Amino acid sequence: MNKDNEFVGIIFDGNIQSLVLDCIYTNTQARAVSVDSAAIIEALRKVYDAGALADELLNVRR
Repeated sequence: MNKDNEFVGIIFDGNIQSLVLDCIYTNTQARAVSVDSAAIIEALRKVYDAGALADELLNVRR
């Protein structure tokens, strides 16, 4: 989430040390894999054929 409370991405995998990153930051141990929200929307539309879900996530009115 960004400062405007907008979804910008998601962490989907990481090591055990990355679990505390919202409290303590260290660049020596914690590792996490994340994806940008634009890539999630693109995958929903083009890979998973879930355009309606992508629209709902983006609050698109039909």
